[in-house]
Amino acid sequence: MSSVGTIIRAIFVKDLITELRAKQLLPTIVCLGVIIAWIFCIAAQAASVDVSVAAGAVLFIAMLFAGILASDKGFAVEQENDCISSLLLAPVDAGDIYIAKLLVNIVILCIFEIVTVPAVLILFKVTVSGRWLRLIAVLLLGNIGISSVGTLLGCIVHQTRAASSLLSVLVMAVLMPIMIPAIVALLLLFGPVVPQTVGAGTFGIAGDFKTAIGYIAAFDAIFVTVCWLLFGLVVGD
Repeated sequence: MSSVGTIIRAIFVKDLITELRAKQLLPTIVCLGVIIAWIFCIAAQAASVDVSVAAGAVLFIAMLFAGILASDKGFAVEQENDCISSLLLAPVDAGDIYIAKLLVNIVILCIFEIVTVPAVLILFKVTVSGRWLRLIAVLLLGNIGISSVGTLLGCIVHQTRAASSLLSVLVMAVLMPIMIPAIVALLLLFGPVVPQTVGAGTFGIAGDFKTAIGYIAAFDAIFVTVCWLLFGLVVGD
């Protein structure tokens, strides 16, 4: 394995093992995801509407907040005793640190979804039989988009000593181009969308599943590339 791969693997394994041993983040975001789904399910039932209509939006909201918490935690540890400075003094490229942190956040979101997705499907009485590969593709692309932006902005927030609440605002603002096609794709997968609505209103942006996936993949590539290029400037300051 190349030196770059070894560095990325070392940082990735260190962060992942630290989280799995501490068990601080994963239980929190899993509980948050289930609570969000449960509250929206109760609200939909109280309004006497088809609860499956809200399933896609609820799942993405849970992913978004879980990603924000994971991104915030990712650099909170590095700021203790100025560990980030020690890491930068090592013969490590800043871009390698970003990739390792990005992969950790993606894996954490994947673990989060192993519990949250079944909970959403059960609460909202949704079935995705025969469409699991499409669902996995949407979730993985969503994880990459959320983690790419969250990793960079999480570092910026901690570098500036700004309030962590600022991270939520920044991430949600930047991720707007991904939110719409991701939610549209989930709605189309879960099946509550009637044919007459496809191509109208918000669906005009991503009217079918393939178009929505294309938008998400394109913005993922843009976000990962731009954030990777900017990361060195952020940590250098």
